[in-house]
Amino acid sequence: MTHHGPPPPEKLPAEKQERLHELLDRNSEGVITPEERTELESLVEEAEQLMIANSRRLAEFSQRDPGAPTGAVPVTVWIKPEQVES
Repeated sequence: MTHHGPPPPEKLPAEKQERLHELLDRNSEGVITPEERTELESLVEEAEQLMIANSRRLAEFSQRDPGAPTGAVPVTVWIKPEQVES
């Protein structure tokens, strides 16, 4: 079977995605605990690593696929948790 489209992006499992949003909300409200902040940083790093891997796979795909749009570049979105003043 030939796959013509770009590789599907890998995503965080649904439960980790939900937890990430929950922790981002708690962080923006200023009610995050030190343990939760550590967990948030870990989840953000995991999400960033997935985005980097997805970008690399997309770049490799576009280089070897003659049907890819000329000059197309993968886009990476960076998420930075809000810093809470203590």
